[in-house]
Formats: sequence, structure tokens, C-alpha cells
Amino acid sequence: MGGSNDSVYVCVIVFASVFLPYLFLSTFIRTPKPDATDLASRNLPPLFRAMWRPLQLFVEALGRPLSNLQPGRAAKLANDIKVAGIRMAPEHTLSLELVLSLTLAVAFTLLALALTRDVGKICAVFLVCGFVGFVIPSTVVADAAKARQSAMMKALPFAIDLIGSAMRSGVDFNAAVRYYVANEDKTAPLAVEFAVMLRELELGKTRTDALLEMSDRIRNDRFSAFADAVVHGLEIGASIVGTMKVQAEELRRARFNDAERRAARAVSSMIFPIAVFIMPAMFLIIGTPILIRVFSSGLGGILK
Repeated sequence: MGGSNDSVYVCVIVFASVFLPYLFLSTFIRTPKPDATDLASRNLPPLFRAMWRPLQLFVEALGRPLSNLQPGRAAKLANDIKVAGIRMAPEHTLSLELVLSLTLAVAFTLLALALTRDVGKICAVFLVCGFVGFVIPSTVVADAAKARQSAMMKALPFAIDLIGSAMRSGVDFNAAVRYYVANEDKTAPLAVEFAVMLRELELGKTRTDALLEMSDRIRNDRFSAFADAVVHGLEIGASIVGTMKVQAEELRRARFNDAERRAARAVSSMIFPIAVFIMPAMFLIIGTPILIRVFSSGLGGILK
């Protein structure tokens, strides 16, 4: 009976080992190779870049229905994608979640089948690997959005100072922003967003609309406060140089306060690793020589 079960497991493993690579390769071959320039312009994370070619085949069949079933989650993913500056739809992330979840679950389940016959362990491997594959894509997008937001907020005070200095020299707001973009790293997120704003201005949008749309892309309260202050100054016809200087000081103060809060949290965050890892090691290092001396002396017999 055990031999027949083993033969069934072997047949399942061999079938999956042959069929799944064949299915993947046939899908990969049928899908047209993406243009390298197009991939670079999309600003895709490495995971999405590696899976982009087969992902294009699943986005219509899987992404659209999943997006319709989860409109709230699709909206949140769309927000993260916009903030991260990635040119793709939420359907790509939803499709990759399902594909990666099934791929990891099946692959590691086959590996577990080769190592054990315990049904409980095999089911646990399937569920855990499926869950990990499901959460990775959305986590990658959310982390990319947070990292890009953080980079923009870090560069914003300097950008405001530079734009304000250019305006004090006699140029208008548009020329000052153009000066900042020309002298900043072209791949810097904030410079990219200001460059998009300049293109919108060249296409005929007002400075108010362009700034508000930039604020909508960045989705950060501090930048929104800066944009609202500049828009208010433009609407009432007041000089915005002083307003920008005040906003830059506020941003620096907010960054300093954030750093203080993170430093305060670091102390409490260290309690657990100190109690679990460092203190036992210190007790072993200090207490072991003392116990050796105690047991090698006459007190050792008394303790026994």
C-alpha cells in the first residue's frame, strides 16, 4: 500500500515538474518581448520588471475581474502606484498577486512532497507560501511609494530655498522651477515631478492647476500645505517668496521633529532584542566562570 502511494506522489511530482515549466515557457514564447525603453520609462520595481512579459498575458484575464471584485483595494493600489511614479495599472499588481501566490505555493508544495508525506505539513507549506506570494507585490508597491515620498520630502526644503533664491534674483516662478530642474539630478523624484509640472504649464495649464495636480500625484500633507500656500499667494497676487521661505522652515522643523520621534522610539524598540538576545549572552559570559569556580571549590559539594 505504501509503495502505491509513493508511486502516486512520484507521478504527481514528475507531471508537475514537466507540465508547469512547459506552460510557463509556452506562455513566455507567445508573449511579445517588451521594449527596453518602454520598461525603463515605466519605472517598474525589479519584481514587476522580471515578470512583466508573462504578466501582460494575465492582466486582462485575471486583473480586470479581480479589480471589479475589489474596487476599494484597487483604488488603494492605484494611489500607491501614482505616488511611486510607476506607469502601470492596479490590475498588474492584482494579477501578479494571484500568479506569484500560485507559483510559490505549487513550487514549494512539490518540494515538500519530495521530502515528506505528512499531509498537515504539506498543507501548511501550501498555505504559507501562497500567502507570502500574495502579499509580496502590494508590499513592493507600497514600499516604493513610501521611499519616493520620503525622498521628495527630504529634497523639498532645499528645492524651495533654491526656487526662492532664484525668484529673489528677479525671475518668475516658472523660470525659478526650471532653474531647479536644470540643476538637479534628472532621476531625483522631486525634480521629475517639477519637470512634469513644467510640461503641463507649457501645454497651457495655469500654475494653480499644475501645482494642485502635482500635489495630487505626491499625496503628502506637507507638500499639500506648501502647494496651498503658493496657490493662495498666486490667487491674491502677493509675493510668494516670503511664503516659500516660511514653508521651507516649517518643513525643516517637521523633519527635525520626525527624527526626534524616531530616536525616542528606538529606545523602546531595543528593549525586546536586548532582553531576548543580549542579556542571556551577558549572563552566560559572566556567570559561567563563576559557576565553574564554585563547583570546583568546596562549595560545589554543598550545592550538590
